[in-house]
Parts: sequence; structure tokens; C-alpha cells
Amino acid sequence: MRRFLSDWKGLIYNLAFFLNGLLVFLLLFEGRFVVPVWMQAIGRMHPLVLHFPLVVLMLYSLWVLVVDKKESPRWNGELADSLLIIGTLTAAVAAFSGFVLSKEEGYESDTLLWHKWLGVAISVASIAWYGFRNALTPWQWHSKLVAGSFLVLLFVGGHLGGNLTHGEDFLISPLGPSADEPPQVDLEEAMVYEHLVKPVLDQKCLSCHNAEKSKGDLQMQTQALLTKGGKSGVLWDTTKADLGLLISRLHLPLEDKKHMPPRGKVPLTDEEMVLLAAWVKSGSRFGQLVSSLPPQSPVYAYAQNVLGGGRTEAAYDFAAADPDEVLKLNTSYRLVKPLSAESPALFANFYNRANFKIAEVEGLSPLKGQIVAMDLSKMPVRDEDLKVLATFPELRKLILNFTDITGATLGELKKLGKLKELSLSGTAVKMEQVKALKGIPSLKRVYLWSTGLTKAELAQLKKESGIALETGFSGDSVVLALNPPIIVTENQLVAADGAVSLKHQISGTIIRYTVDGTEPDSTTSPVYQKPIPITKNTVLKARAFRTGWYGSTQVGKTFYKAGYRVDSARLGLPSDQGYKAKGALSLFDGKVGDTERVSGTWLGYNQNDFQGFLYFKKPVMASNITVNTLRSLGSYIFPPVRIEVWGGVDEKSLKLLKVITTEIPAKDIPGAENLVYEAAFDPRPLGCIKVEAKPVAKLPAWHAGKGGKGWLFVDEIIVN
Repeated sequence: MRRFLSDWKGLIYNLAFFLNGLLVFLLLFEGRFVVPVWMQAIGRMHPLVLHFPLVVLMLYSLWVLVVDKKESPRWNGELADSLLIIGTLTAAVAAFSGFVLSKEEGYESDTLLWHKWLGVAISVASIAWYGFRNALTPWQWHSKLVAGSFLVLLFVGGHLGGNLTHGEDFLISPLGPSADEPPQVDLEEAMVYEHLVKPVLDQKCLSCHNAEKSKGDLQMQTQALLTKGGKSGVLWDTTKADLGLLISRLHLPLEDKKHMPPRGKVPLTDEEMVLLAAWVKSGSRFGQLVSSLPPQSPVYAYAQNVLGGGRTEAAYDFAAADPDEVLKLNTSYRLVKPLSAESPALFANFYNRANFKIAEVEGLSPLKGQIVAMDLSKMPVRDEDLKVLATFPELRKLILNFTDITGATLGELKKLGKLKELSLSGTAVKMEQVKALKGIPSLKRVYLWSTGLTKAELAQLKKESGIALETGFSGDSVVLALNPPIIVTENQLVAADGAVSLKHQISGTIIRYTVDGTEPDSTTSPVYQKPIPITKNTVLKARAFRTGWYGSTQVGKTFYKAGYRVDSARLGLPSDQGYKAKGALSLFDGKVGDTERVSGTWLGYNQNDFQGFLYFKKPVMASNITVNTLRSLGSYIFPPVRIEVWGGVDEKSLKLLKVITTEIPAKDIPGAENLVYEAAFDPRPLGCIKVEAKPVAKLPAWHAGKGGKGWLFVDEIIVN
């Protein structure tokens, strides 16, 4: 024990020497080095261990600089040697873990290259310093030159590391002009993106998505790069209920590894998340002025708080709602927030068309005395639902863009004595119905973009109504794109005699569709004239066309022929924590999971295989089993590698009926998609059916999680 204590520095020196040799070897041949999965954890320790050698080596260097003579009382050779050898070992550990971390995706820049080589240089230089410490006595000038050079090396290496982690010039930015106070801009001149959205992205997102460190191949420092998106696809998509990647990942649980910003980073505030969602939802326009927004807009309210500008908020003569009541009424599909700081006024936004019911609006009745703005864009709101909206007496702004209303009951809104703005863009309202809005004295502005009203009708309305009508841009030399058709049928499980309906808000529009997997075009695809019968599992795709317009983007949905009614079910193996859905009921509840993994409809499997048992009180004559799964490769959700279908009159007589094997995707496929597997077999009576499915045991080499285990998501199982 004494011998060990007396020679501990030698042991540490030998260990550090070995680590440095290994590090230099790996650095020279890093093109052939593949980090094994078990070593990734060592790389991610780099932020934890790098600070210790920096402090110890800086302390030793400064000590060398200040000592002036051999017999100086400020110098303790034994302690100095201990500091240097500890710094030498920890520098080698930090450099090695940093090298492993550099092999992960998202670090593709010159800064990384220099930081990596400087880290190795610091490690090698420190062990060389320790080896020659007896020749480099601290009171000699050449020792002080080495110490000074070492401090510069530490400073530059730390500066580059700070750039990688926190953005460019992180370490030295305090030495430049102060950035505490952003440039002042008048509210009248402020731009939504430049002065509101961009500062949020710069503060909360840019440190991981810049030219030096592009996690997920995403960079966010310019408008072009934002629009381009990253490896997982574009950042926003207003055709999706969750508005796309940018907004959906902000709302993931904090413990979810896809949550943005990741744990440990400063999260966005609720107001910032509302700002980004409202900006994306309104079209993500980079050149929009704040002054063009109505005062009830959440973006306008945010601008007032951030930019000021001397404008005063409308005075409200009602008391604020109980904050606990407001919090209680917020759900995954409904957001209720104050219009601005310290304001009693509230606004409500609704998300996820598939899960919307007018009861979601009725549920806000406890706040009807405080809600002044409501956004129901793209929700399946119908004419009869306007009676419910008319029960909110404080409404000043109502957005009904691309809803299912035809305008037949617009007169109900006359009960809203304080309504100032109404948006009906993308609806099927007619001229006579819009005229009825003149009966609302408080109404000042109506938005009628893409309603199908002719130019002559719009001109007449502007002349007669006395209301400011916003009809969008129109020009003879400009061709605009149609919005996609709407698939009216929400339920994806269709009975044997069922059919699927489509519609478009603009009159004169032709809808063309396909059910054979091909892409619909403007000439050969069938024209939609009546509901489309569903006789088997069908992928429906549709586009809208109209003379003088560009064809719309494609909309699609998978419909399933409803099967026998299952009496009960059980899971042979439990699903993973966080993806339990409704348990076994999810296998036959009649609701097919959407493409959102956090929607609460999916059973997720990573540690176990999937095993599901379906039971019938009386055996049914079956010949086909349909299994619905999800593919979202960016979220580690892969197709099953093998599906087995077993059946018998009871659980004791099960026999293997069908085996389906699939291939692991050879490359990344962006986005999420439902994958349906059909197992056909000779008809036979079945009272019990067992379905087994295996997740990918080892993710492919091209995937970010290569070598790890994939996820399997399963939902509805249909028996025909």
C-alpha cells in the first residue's frame, strides 16, 4: 500500500501516456474507426469531464507564471507535480471522450476539426510538460514561455468548444459590444419574422442548428435554410394538425429525446411557443409586418410585450378568469392563453381535426366571459355549430378558415355584439349569406380569401356592405395554387356498404382521385362525382384542379374495410412505458392510429415483441387479418421484421396460418406513414387469433441509432 501511494504519480503518468498514444493512433486513422454503441456513452461524458482539466492546467500554468525564484514560499513542488499529473490524466480522458463524441452526427465543420486537434494537442503537450518538468523549472524564462503558450492553447481550444456548443463567438462575445439590449424598432415598422420569430430561434435553437453544429442536418441561420429543413424533412406543414416538425417537437414531453430544445437547454416559454405556432399557422411569411395584424392576434399581443411601441391594449371591463380554471381547460388539442401579459382577455386555439368535436368549444363555457378571440381553422365546424359559438358574448375575433360551414347560419353571429373580425377564408359561403353580416354593427373586417366568390361579387360586396373585406391578392398575370380537397369521411374503418366523401370549398373545382396507389393527375385520373365505395383496404389519393389555377398538393388517407366485431382481446406481452394507449382495447376499438406517435393511440414495443390475442364468443369464418403499424424512421419506429398470424377455434388449438417477413429500409424515408400488412389464408372458423410481430433487433448502419434496437408501433387489427 505504501509503495502504491509513493508511486501513484508514475501509474497515472503511464495510464495517461497509454491514452495519448491510443488517441493519436485513432486520430491518424479515424476514417476507419467506427464507434461501437457501448462507447457512445463515453463520448457523451465529454461535457462532464472537460472542465476539470481546464481548471487544473490553467491553475498550474498561472502558478508557474507567478513564481519568481527557487526558494519562493509561493511554490510547493510536490503539490505542483500533483496538479500537473492530475491535469495530464484528465486532459487525456477529456480528449478521448471528445474524439468519440465527434463521430456522432451534427458536427460537420472546420471548427470541429480545429477543436479536435487542439484537444489532442493539449493532452499530448500536458504529458510532455510533465515528462520534462524537471528540465523546465518554473522560475526560468523558458518555463514561463511554455506556461503562457499553454494558456493560449487552452483559451483557443475552449473558445472553439464554446462555439460548437453555444454558437459562434460564445466565449469572447462579452468582450465585444453589449447585446443585452436588442435594437429598438417601432411597432409600426417591426417585422413578424425578423423582430419576433428570429430572436426566439436565435436564442433557443441556433446553438444546435448552425454552420458549426448542424444536428439532424438542420441549420437555422437564414430564411433559405429554415425553409429547406433537415434530415427529418421540412420544419412546418400547415396541412398537418400539429403544423409539422418545428411545432410538434416543442410540445413533446420533456423526457422525450425528440423534445426541442433538448433537456439541459433553456426551453421556450409558453408565449414563445404560441408565437411560433401562430406564425406557422398563418403561412410562415418572412416579410409580414406586425402592424398588418389585428390587435387580437397572439402575435400582435406578443409584439406589444416585447417591442412596446406606445400602443395601448383594448380596455376590457371584465375580471380575469381563475388561472387554475384556465390551466384545467388546456388539453393536447385545445390551447387557452391570455391575450397578453396582465390582460384578463383570453384566446383559444384548436388543433387536430380528427379528434375535434363541437363539445371541445362547449367545454370552454366557464371562460365565456373572458374569451375574446377563437381560432378554429381547419376544424370540422358545421353550420349548426355556430349556435355554440354565439354563446361567447366577449368574442371580438373569430377565425373559421377552411372549416365545413356553408354560411347558412351566419345570422347566428348577430348575437355576438362585440365581434369585430371574422375570417371565412376557404369556406363555401355565398354572396347572399355574407350580406347578412351587415346586421352585426360591431363587425369591422371580414376575410374572404379563396371562397369561390367571383370578382364581380366581391366588388359588389365591398361597395354595399360597409365592412372592410379582405379578399387576398388578385392579378391577371399571377397563377395561384388551389388548396387541397377535403376528405370528409373521418373514420378510417368503413363498413361493408360504406363510402368515402370528398369536397372542395371553391365552386367549379374538379377533384380527381386514385385508389390504386398511383398519383392523381389532371387528365386520366377519375373525376370525383359521388362518394367512393370501399370494398377492401384502400389508399385514397386526391388533388384539386381548376382552370386558371395550379393544381393543389395531394391529400391522401388509408381506409380499411371493417371486419368482424371482436368480443375481447388481451396482450401477451406488455407494451413499453409511455406507449400503452388503451391497452388491449386499442386492437379493436374501431379507431385507426394516425401518423403521430404521441397521439395516444399506439401500442409501442421496444424491449418486448408484440403479442395480441383476439377472442370471439362464437367462431367466425375468417380469411384475412389486417395489422396496422407505423413507420417513422427518424423517431426510431421501423416496420416489423416478421409477423406471424395464428388461429384456431380456441386458444388451445392455435395453428400457424401466415408468416409475413419484411426488409429493413436501406435508407432513410422522411416523415411518418401508416403501413398496413394483410395476411390472407384459406377460410376457416376462428374463435381465437394470435398475432405476433417482432421489432427490428439492430438498427441499420445508416441510421443515427445504428446498432440499437428499433421501435414497433401497432394499433388496430381487423378480421375479415
